[in-house]
Amino acid sequence: MNRREALKNIGLTIGYSSIAPSALSILQSCTSDVEKWTPVFFTEEESIVIKHLVDLILPKTEATPGALDVNVPEFIDLYASKAYNDEDKAEYKKGIESIIEALHIPESGAKHLNTEGYSTLLDKYLRATKAEERQFKAEKSIVYEALLNLRNQTVWAYQTSETVGEKVLAYDPIPASQKGCISVEEATGGNAWSL
Repeated sequence: MNRREALKNIGLTIGYSSIAPSALSILQSCTSDVEKWTPVFFTEEESIVIKHLVDLILPKTEATPGALDVNVPEFIDLYASKAYNDEDKAEYKKGIESIIEALHIPESGAKHLNTEGYSTLLDKYLRATKAEERQFKAEKSIVYEALLNLRNQTVWAYQTSETVGEKVLAYDPIPASQKGCISVEEATGGNAWSL
């Protein structure tokens, strides 16, 4: 690693460490019983939509837990309610409402929308070609921006969860030695370090 990359990584670490304590406290306050979750920021309908989208963004696999397993929707809900100011909350709500509008939810509610409806929306906006992405940006598509934001929040919340940090990523609660110039595969089995 050259000096420039090292300084860049240090800057990223400092940026994450300044928000990490409040984010971690929010994550720890998330209930582990999804059935008992009562949204704080989202409406009931919005929470159903968020749960479905987050589950499709980071599904459970044989080797790793999914976003629902580590309470990502609950984290996003609490984070939005506690970390955003009124202006940001209004903007965020506008994005979520645009997603709901784009889903064309039936009158019976979001519970009755099948997975295909959610997948189609994610495919359209998050698997877009470069030309389509440019078009979404030129049109200032609220749905596109909201889904990008949701995906980024989902990945961030997932990576900062205790379960993923200790069981999926490389984790050493008391790092004892420094080994320079070794490959990531040799150091951690190819996994990124848990923060």
